[in-house]
Amino acid sequence: MRKTLAGPLIGLAAHAFLGGADLAPEARRLAGILACTVWWWMTEAMPLPAAGLIASSFCVAFGVAPAKRAMASYGDPVIFLFIGSFWIAESMSAHGLDRRLAGHVLSWRWVNASPRRLLIGFGLLAALISMWVSNTATTAMLLPVVLGVLKDLPGSARDPRLESRLLLMLSFAASVGGLGTPVGTPPNLIGIGMLRNLAGIDISFARWCALALPITAASLIFIGFVLSRGIPKPAGWSKLEAELRERRARLGPWSRGEINTALAFYVAVALWLGAPRLPEGTSALLAAGLLFVLPLSDGGPTLTWQRAARADWGTILLFGAGMSLGGLLFDTKLAETLGVWAVGLLGLRTPLGIAALASALALLVSELASNTASANVTVPVALALSKAAGVAPQFPALAATMAASFGFLLPVSTPPNALVYGTGRVPLREMMRYGLLLDIFGLFAVLAGLSLYG
Repeated sequence: MRKTLAGPLIGLAAHAFLGGADLAPEARRLAGILACTVWWWMTEAMPLPAAGLIASSFCVAFGVAPAKRAMASYGDPVIFLFIGSFWIAESMSAHGLDRRLAGHVLSWRWVNASPRRLLIGFGLLAALISMWVSNTATTAMLLPVVLGVLKDLPGSARDPRLESRLLLMLSFAASVGGLGTPVGTPPNLIGIGMLRNLAGIDISFARWCALALPITAASLIFIGFVLSRGIPKPAGWSKLEAELRERRARLGPWSRGEINTALAFYVAVALWLGAPRLPEGTSALLAAGLLFVLPLSDGGPTLTWQRAARADWGTILLFGAGMSLGGLLFDTKLAETLGVWAVGLLGLRTPLGIAALASALALLVSELASNTASANVTVPVALALSKAAGVAPQFPALAATMAASFGFLLPVSTPPNALVYGTGRVPLREMMRYGLLLDIFGLFAVLAGLSLYG
């Protein structure tokens, strides 16, 4: 309750602090609403989507913008990309297509031949799945598999280092893998949407993949190298190899639901990559719509509405709130004023300098709040700084977007971190040690990767 009540007080303080600034009354009121909302997001004083909806309502109630403008972003076309991808992910989970994928990969002889290869195999699997499913869902799905593998290890093969590092690999790779595609994690769509709506710059599905996949690959290689060092192959390892092959055999033949879901997934990817003139949200809905048409063996649809309604509507609403507040930042010229002030104070005049500041800020915020909240806060800042400095906004905005997906220092930094820490097998010191290394590498990888693309 105290954290919740502190939000409006911080908002009033921000409104009063800007009293002497050359700002329109709407801009000052928006600054107060933003300060309150950012506090709520960072402290998680209330559910993040609820805080975003209240912020949009405040903007209408206090005369920052009319209702049609403040609420328009909740119907942004990118919203429907969220919905379509969430429906496909729900169908994958409902019919076990995700578990089949895990069983196939882990039964490969190359993957289970040694602790290092098992660790790398789990990392690649988590990254691959999280390109299409949320990092939280990916971790929740694979965590029982990892714990089952650790449980099946014979006593002579158990090593506390392998246990903790395998769990850390799962958590880190699930978050980093989401960078690879626009639908992999909400910050990607937030950055794309804000660049499109606030700067008039459109980044296609294929273009994002071309930018992000090398950064994802480099980060995964770094994670695998760091976490797999110093873990020898213990005696009795062959028993685990046999167990993983038996698990794959128990999967049985493909069900009709798995086949239908795979078809819808392939249609979505084909449209995203092969039909650039078709909006990504439309492609996602067309592909996901197949799930309500293609029948199962009993005549029912592949995806029922009851299951589809379990999609992460909170993330969808939070995205709409971030887009709404970001747009009002520019409409009221608050972003421009703050950007000019920051550029003058720090002396930033180059795209690299602004990108470095924006990505460092995104990384810091993501340690304390969700990566979605981090992107909502820092991408508008990156756009404002770019405008104030007179530089192209793509580099700073994309750097802030991608850096928001890093932040691995603490259990509260990401839901995957919290999930693996909750097993009691990951010492906090190890999480902080390897999380800090990945944060530093990720920051430089994002800046270097985007710089190479000009």
